[in-house]
Amino acid sequence: MPETPARPVTIELKVRAADDISSHACDSARDKIQALERRAGDRDLIGHIALRRESDHRFVADASVTFEGRVLAAHAAAPSPEDAVDAVIERLGRQMRRVVDADVALRNEPRVINAAIADLRRDPPHRPARLKPPEGRQIVHRRTYEPEPIPTLTAIADLLDDDLDFNLFVHARTNEDVVVHWRDEGRIGLLFPQGSVLADEDDVVVPEPSRYSEPLTLARARGEMDILNHRFLYFTDADDARGKVLYLRHDGDYGLVEPA
Repeated sequence: MPETPARPVTIELKVRAADDISSHACDSARDKIQALERRAGDRDLIGHIALRRESDHRFVADASVTFEGRVLAAHAAAPSPEDAVDAVIERLGRQMRRVVDADVALRNEPRVINAAIADLRRDPPHRPARLKPPEGRQIVHRRTYEPEPIPTLTAIADLLDDDLDFNLFVHARTNEDVVVHWRDEGRIGLLFPQGSVLADEDDVVVPEPSRYSEPLTLARARGEMDILNHRFLYFTDADDARGKVLYLRHDGDYGLVEPA
């Protein structure tokens, strides 16, 4: 029987940079994104990376790859374009490794989740820079989250797959709006309303009741963020009794995640 000819592999890698990014930085970025070919093996890989300068001491890299039919993406900011590129390439590499190593049917298995958390613990997702004083911040973006209840492990899998800092979702056990997030020491936390039975979920996550015993208005939540200067604030909205997250964006303004 004649051998079946090998399927041609598509490899497409592109670098796009603003005019004020040096040619050396562009060449370095091209070399680093080409290194992802080794992770792709004989699979198709389409990769793009964009570089821009936000200030004299802040460069931003946005990168994505289409791999195994999935679009993986990463964002990072750093004092140099090379450091920003290193960060997004490392995150994309981790995501590609999870696609290759973890069967989709096993993504909610505790052993798979724990292995992925351990892989990321040394370098949790990038924290946004605080570029503006509190009085200069605006709530400039609102996005919604899926209403379908899911268990904690699925929410963590989504957090890892999408390279997020936090993930707001409806919990399958309680129908409460809760959050999984990266803690500062590199573990995953689970935030929930005070008095929730989710306090017993301590096998994979660190259970954390909300700091607020009563609902907050959006204006009050914004005032709390101005004072605390946290990465994000999880609260129950006094207007509709739904859990929401006010977070600090990379540009220094606030974003709001709320139910659809």
